Amino acid sequence: MRPTCKLSALVASTLLGSTAVAQELMVVDATNDRIMLVSAVDGALINANFIVLSGSTGTPPSLPIQAINNGAGEIWVSDQNADTVHRWSDDGTTYLGQWGTGRDNIRGLHIDFGRVWLCNFGTGGAGYGLALKEYDTATTFLAAHSLPGSPFGIISHNGELLVSDSTNDDILRVNPATGLVVGVLHDSDGVTGIDFPGQLSKTQSGHILAASLVTPVGAFEYDANGVQTAYFDGTGVLSSAQGVHELLNGNVLVGANNGLWLYDRVALSWTAIVPSIDANYITERLGSTPPPPTNFCTSGTSTNGCVATISATAQPSVTQATSCVINVTDVEGQKSGLVFYGINNTGFTPFVWGAGSSSFLCVKAPTQRMPSQSSGGTAGTCTGALTQDWDAFQSAFPSSLGSPFSAGDKVYAQAWYRDPPAVKTTNLSDALELTYVP
Repeated sequence: MRPTCKLSALVASTLLGSTAVAQELMVVDATNDRIMLVSAVDGALINANFIVLSGSTGTPPSLPIQAINNGAGEIWVSDQNADTVHRWSDDGTTYLGQWGTGRDNIRGLHIDFGRVWLCNFGTGGAGYGLALKEYDTATTFLAAHSLPGSPFGIISHNGELLVSDSTNDDILRVNPATGLVVGVLHDSDGVTGIDFPGQLSKTQSGHILAASLVTPVGAFEYDANGVQTAYFDGTGVLSSAQGVHELLNGNVLVGANNGLWLYDRVALSWTAIVPSIDANYITERLGSTPPPPTNFCTSGTSTNGCVATISATAQPSVTQATSCVINVTDVEGQKSGLVFYGINNTGFTPFVWGAGSSSFLCVKAPTQRMPSQSSGGTAGTCTGALTQDWDAFQSAFPSSLGSPFSAGDKVYAQAWYRDPPAVKTTNLSDALELTYVP
């Protein structure tokens, strides 16, 4: 746990923000050197010129790749050819300069685990070659971690970092504590599977989206374990898909070399939102409602066919500004159960609960059990449910695992319940990753 710190009013308001901002996505347009705002709900264009990058001073924009909010009142834009990260005020009106040294041919940019992470390719200017560069949140360079291939996109997943490797067509797993590659979440053949993966992003259900720049062009979707679940075929429509993001209505937004496109999951069709531009990465405009808790791992199937699913009403809050209640549905009726959690899933691979069980233990020890309860419902059916008020538990047990929590800390929760005929007489739900907000 990082020590508790007192956030300034500016930082707290930036992280929490307003609902209106939460409904917006930032799209990088490299053709016109600008950041566009589109609706996070349906992809509609809101502001074509939210940030006019060519209006900056200092190094002019050359090939902007990704815009992110740093959580402290700034928007940062990585520039692949200029080898710099531009800084803007979070309202997009004021250029604040740039940061960092020793970069060459940079791509994806990400903040998590108390660090800033930057994908680097070249060796010019002490760029360190194929590497994931690590900085502290004040942008002081800490380390360059070697990678087996060319990195393009980066996200957080299950206590680790995922990095797209365009050389080997893989999605790599990286331990944020060491910067070392600990495995491959998805290994593509680059022919029938993704070829030259670009941006990575997470869906509302915790799946992973990856843009595919070359044939098979489009976007791929993988479950939390890296198993491909969908391919959004952009053949004949898209030219070099680079960015990808799921909208709140479930459709998929893709940034390509020939425009910003919307894929309708129901109609299985593509529509141009902004045609004829070089649209790069797509990210949430933060300083708003944080992204929702995300699911990972696999639920077990009980004796009566119940597949327990865990969710939460909101991310937990250090100040309890928003209520966080954990709910587990489709549990065996009239059985005892509980929710347990851990605080560090780094390098952890879920394993089978017991020989012959369909459940997986998804949370790394040490773990904290929360109070046992009855699932209610009707015996022999999947009408049972478990509910745990996270805030109430933390208030009642101030010395529980992980306390006191700070903004940015992670929690990994899972449910356990009785199922006498099953292996080990019990079963488990899937798991939930939560991130503390102020």
